Amino acid sequence: MPAAAPAVPFLDDLQTGNMLPGLTYEVNQDLIDAYGMASLDLNPVHMDPAWCERARVFGMPVPVAHGMMSMSFMASAVYRAWGALAEITRVESKFTKPCPIGSIVTVRAMVRDLHPLGDGEDYATLTVEATDQSDSVIGVSEIDVRLRRRPGAKP
Repeated sequence: MPAAAPAVPFLDDLQTGNMLPGLTYEVNQDLIDAYGMASLDLNPVHMDPAWCERARVFGMPVPVAHGMMSMSFMASAVYRAWGALAEITRVESKFTKPCPIGSIVTVRAMVRDLHPLGDGEDYATLTVEATDQSDSVIGVSEIDVRLRRRPGAKP
């Protein structure tokens, strides 16, 4: 029997400081190629190992992950924890370090703020950080997720 899909929490069930389950990704050329094809970003710095060997972009002789791929890792923390129906309304990301093939990326997400605005405009802001195997930050994101209030909850 398949596992039940995660449920989107109610805003009332969250507290600032709550952590979402961590995620880990291994960056390899197949993953980069799949992302490049899906995003139509075929830049050789990501997609062409022979070109990277010669060009040594970022001082590295290997391809690096797309910055937006790092952002997708961070956004996936919400979807993996709260399911595909989680309504992300804003993602603001900064990419701080290249992520070459062979990197092990760990993503950690924390509820930073709760915004009980009422009238279906309630949301939570999460701070998400992606680090590599040396614990260097490769990217940070702020993600807003619209959440319902528990039925009967006071605004």
